[in-house]
Amino acid sequence: MSARTITATASQQTADTSRPTRTGWLHLCNGLDPRRDGGMVPSILGMTGALAGRGEERVEIVTPTPSRREALELPVGLTLHGPETDLDASVRQAEVVHIHGLWQYQTRRGAAVARQSGVPYLIAAHGMAEPWAMKHKALKKRVYTALIEGKNLKQASSLHALSRPEIGHLRALAPNATVCFVPNGVDLGPFDDLPDRSELEAEHPELVGKFCLLFFGRLHVKKGLDLLAEAMGRLARAHPEVHILLAGHDDGALSPFLTQMEGKGLEDRVTQLGHVSGSAARRVWGAADAFVLPSYSEGFSMAILEALAARLPVVVTTACHFAELDRSGGGIVIEPTQDGVTEGLRSLLERSHEERATLGNRGRELVESQYTWDRQAERLAEVYRWLAGGGPRPEAVEAAD
Repeated sequence: MSARTITATASQQTADTSRPTRTGWLHLCNGLDPRRDGGMVPSILGMTGALAGRGEERVEIVTPTPSRREALELPVGLTLHGPETDLDASVRQAEVVHIHGLWQYQTRRGAAVARQSGVPYLIAAHGMAEPWAMKHKALKKRVYTALIEGKNLKQASSLHALSRPEIGHLRALAPNATVCFVPNGVDLGPFDDLPDRSELEAEHPELVGKFCLLFFGRLHVKKGLDLLAEAMGRLARAHPEVHILLAGHDDGALSPFLTQMEGKGLEDRVTQLGHVSGSAARRVWGAADAFVLPSYSEGFSMAILEALAARLPVVVTTACHFAELDRSGGGIVIEPTQDGVTEGLRSLLERSHEERATLGNRGRELVESQYTWDRQAERLAEVYRWLAGGGPRPEAVEAAD
């Protein structure tokens, strides 16, 4: 071997050892707090847990703020790091970075460090690019987008849409961006063999003999509780059996809803359960007769998927972006208006028990065939591998195009 060859080989070895070894799929999000963040938490944990379960790469979550760890059930194989972890170093060492949420520190800093380090990154808005959401603090968001978030979105390796309409919402902010379409999923196991309704009735005897209409989620103004109260006022006399179960942390909408119900003389037709999770949540799903989400704006609701997994008939608005539900005959989809919610609930209540059971069974079949976390993790893993190493465009990117 010539001296020139030896020198060249030595130089190549030096270059190879100096190149950082990037491994693992890193997820960045705000601290995980189910009370504050609602369905975003099970969405992120379901997604990362299913990815970790594949055993293909190390999967970690890093958050710049503390998480409510006592309220979380971390999937096997998933690591959660809090603000004590060096976010910048974690990004530089990752093969792919997946950032969750807009207008927050983890997106601003994580995207900047990923670009500087040549690490491919995705951004999932989780409904924060919805037109309804964009109108909230609109001026601040326009300025922030012009100065910071627009660059993060436009220069992302891919944007992650959870619903088909969200593809358009993201491209309105970043017209030329690559987008992958991978919706949320659900683990079916926790929704099998649910507790008997009598368990919740023992704690809340007012539920005995009632038709329990469940709202499960953050009690936020965007969730349309005002529409639900108006619909109840219109239907209460014809359907005295209907009773509302409210399961979720108050995010500003509880008091207005209760005041509205009291004004209609229906304050005794509501049971407040607060935030529930784990075994308490299973009792609630087991006690419900139907599920309603009269939302003005959603990304892709985890609560809908959970209701379908529990075989409940559902009434949801078009703002929930679940057109497949209507096409499959697995639920009732209506407009987010007083008339829409009223007629949707009327249609549900006027059906027989057997007809409502058919709705629930069709909804369960839909999530079994298309919306398990294993299926969504497979699609995301294809996107990650593509971003890290090239190859053919993944099906999830083709679906978005």
